[in-house]
Order: sequence, then C-alpha cells, then structure tokens
Amino acid sequence: MRKKLSGASGLTLVEMMAAVVILILLGLLLNTGLQMAVSTYRAIVAQSEVELLLSTAVDALADDLRYARNVEADGTYTSDSYGEGTTLGLDAEGQLVAQCGTGEKRVLSTGAYGLNGAYRMRAVAEDKEIVTWNAASGTFTIELRVETTDGKISAETPDNGVIIRCLNPRKDETGGET
Repeated sequence: MRKKLSGASGLTLVEMMAAVVILILLGLLLNTGLQMAVSTYRAIVAQSEVELLLSTAVDALADDLRYARNVEADGTYTSDSYGEGTTLGLDAEGQLVAQCGTGEKRVLSTGAYGLNGAYRMRAVAEDKEIVTWNAASGTFTIELRVETTDGKISAETPDNGVIIRCLNPRKDETGGET
C-alpha cells in the first residue's frame, strides 16, 4: 500500500500555502486599486458638483440682478422674484438667500447643496460681501466661493468676480435717469 501512495501525484502542503499567499496578495492589490478608483471618482464628482453649483448660483443671481430696479447706494434693490428692499447674502448653513421685506427666501433649493448639505457657499474674502454694487458703472459684482463642508474641494468666481450690468437704471424723483 505504501508503494501506491508514494507514487501518487498531488500538492504538498508547501505548494498549497504558496498558492494561498499569492491569492491573498492578488486580493489585496485588487482591493487597494478599487479603493483608489472609488476615491478618485468621488473627488471628481465632488469637484464637478461644486463647479455646477457655483455656475447655477451665479446664473440665478445674474438673472435677478440684471433686471433689478431702484438700486440704492448700499446695493439694496427691487427684485421681480423677491420684492422690494432685496439684499443677497448667506445663511448659517452657507446657503444663498435673498433677504427682503417679507423675510428670507432661498435662491436655490436645499437639494442643490448636495446630499445632507455636502456643499456650502461663502464670500471669496471674509471682509467682503458676495454681491457689491458699483453705482458709477451701474454694475453688480458677484464674488462667491463654493466648497465641500470639509473645505477640501472648492471653486470660486474669477479674481475680479463676475460683473453683471443692471439693465434698469435708477430713476430719480423727477423721472430722469441718475
């Protein structure tokens, strides 16, 4: 019986252990590669969503500011969308709001800021407003930054901001343009 078993071919314990180690190493490499791919995908999607939110916000503001009426020196204006005495700002969550006589109204829906508020807005510089009025040129300037809540991924308006020309010049009491 020993002669029959000694001549039989098969895998030794060392060969089996080597195969298992090789499979484990291949599994670890595959897992690491997949984690890197998922991480890169999430970063690309977040950057794309941040840029899209910035573009959407600037477009929404530009549409409102372009047709603003009765613009005051402090940048307060009458809006077709929000009413008299409108100013634009950010709430505590970093979401864009129009403040007017009837209270605060969101410029964009909460869903625009990502799942569970993943994105927020802020002024490009801490000491500046997001929208400023230049009475001499009759233009509004939007300076806005959109970022993830952890601040790792962001997008902002160009260095000089986005300049929007107001098409409805302010009228004085006599009916002439000022």
